Amino acid sequence: MTVSIVIRAKNEAGAIGETLERVHQQVGAPVFEVIIVDSGSTDGTLDIARRFPVHLIEIPPRSFTYGRALNLGIAAARGEFVVALSAHSAPLGDRWLANLLEPFRDPTVGAVYGRHLPRSNATKLELFGMWLSGVTSETPRRQERDMMFSNANGAFRRGLALEHPFDERLPGAEDLAWADWIERQGWAVYYQPSATVYHSHGESLGKLLRRMAKDQPTIWGLKLGILARRRAAHGVPAPAWRE
Repeated sequence: MTVSIVIRAKNEAGAIGETLERVHQQVGAPVFEVIIVDSGSTDGTLDIARRFPVHLIEIPPRSFTYGRALNLGIAAARGEFVVALSAHSAPLGDRWLANLLEPFRDPTVGAVYGRHLPRSNATKLELFGMWLSGVTSETPRRQERDMMFSNANGAFRRGLALEHPFDERLPGAEDLAWADWIERQGWAVYYQPSATVYHSHGESLGKLLRRMAKDQPTIWGLKLGILARRRAAHGVPAPAWRE
């Protein structure tokens, strides 16, 4: 098994050092490479990243989308498996990576994502959203019809991402759209709570709402698509607005 860890970053000087230090402390996992795709940091993020053995890719801020940055990292990756990790997602423990990769022993699993533990600065609204999404759960689960996935702490077969790249047009929730696609191709997504990271934003209400606004059009589009497919599978005519 060969592994590439892709980290998307912009102005993450306050967190990326801890994240990279914990990544390089992993044991029990295959040898891995770390690729950082930076979209115009100006706060010292690049200086910190260069202290570690990483492959650094720099792109102009204006060209950034979540999907494009990740696709660039995937194109540069050499691993059979790619781990997508947020620059402010600090792994908990030295077996985070081994645990994240373990479900791939099942050849029907196309993607795996791990648990998120909030930092002390997480707001009540953010905590509620994390609970609602299921990323704080301590119970593992296999998903075949649930589009939930997370590129803040997730892994996938690189071949699938090359076959169907992450949508570069989406302003947010590109990970959910991709998970929906692989499940429709017959692959399973696995939630692995033992692969835990510290991840939350602690942002103001305004910033949180703006971030949610980027995700919601994609999420609701996916939900409506899933509903339409289920209705069609049961022979229920589509509502008039879809005809």
